[in-house]
Amino acid sequence: MLMRALDTLHVSAVGPDIILAGQTFEIADNDGEILRQRGLAEPVEKQPDAPKPARTRTK
Repeated sequence: MLMRALDTLHVSAVGPDIILAGQTFEIADNDGEILRQRGLAEPVEKQPDAPKPARTRTK
């Protein structure tokens, strides 16, 4: 689950560094839901995939 921190966090499952408010991070769905319920982070809607570049011919 992709989440955005609403406050400064330290989540050892994510990494050794702190997560600043506004940063996004990946976390397991159940752990992300706990952070959402506590008001510490919010889910980030996935952006649609960027258009793929046109295929180019190689010689």
